[in-house]
Amino acid sequence: METVDERIKRAAGLLRESSYAVALTGAGASTESGIPDFRSPDSGLWTRVNPEVFTIQGFKADPAQFYNLGLEFFQLIAAAQPNDTHIVLGELQRRGLVKAIITQNVDGLHQKGGASRVLEIHGTLSSASCVFCRTRVSIAEVVGAVASGILPPLCPECGEPVKPDVILFGEAMPPAYQEALAEARQADCIMVIGSSMQVSPANMIPHFSENLVIINREPTFYDSQARVVIHDSTARVMRRILDELDRPG
Repeated sequence: METVDERIKRAAGLLRESSYAVALTGAGASTESGIPDFRSPDSGLWTRVNPEVFTIQGFKADPAQFYNLGLEFFQLIAAAQPNDTHIVLGELQRRGLVKAIITQNVDGLHQKGGASRVLEIHGTLSSASCVFCRTRVSIAEVVGAVASGILPPLCPECGEPVKPDVILFGEAMPPAYQEALAEARQADCIMVIGSSMQVSPANMIPHFSENLVIINREPTFYDSQARVVIHDSTARVMRRILDELDRPG
């Protein structure tokens, strides 16, 4: 049976040999920054919060409940710092080895980690927009309002509720998703990092490459189709891939 070291070497080799590699990251890329994922049976967000609250229908029906239950998550994201997954991907992008980072995450940690081309296919939690007039405000303003008891936070222009600029269940995908599909079609290697690949339509992206590298703690639907599969900490594996790329000869 192939060792983890051997798999890391093969992953680094595929990355080195590719002419257009892209990365697709999910919640598992940020768990080591203190942000819980959604589906882990012991610690996932859905074990503590009803997912229906975080649908567009749930938001429209009761935006105050949405913010009351989401405040802790928003504060965690605001305080989070990038881990080695984000930092290494930023470095690989600077070296030209990863052309684009497609992320299902809304935490902005790839940008904090030094990445420049990041396609946020589920939106961003860095800002919020009025549901009526589309006036945009910073997430810091929103969190401050909620923490002071204003539920829901309201638009400073028209007084209607503001919604974080994330894609809730039931909403259409943003333009970044079409850009991500274009990147995936062009890619000759796709690295899936920290994603269970259970969420549609993001889970269609790996379909476009025969050279798949899967790095995730748990098995994914694409494991049987991947060239390299590593079930381990994404931060540890990414750091070791970078070390392998830096190895002489």
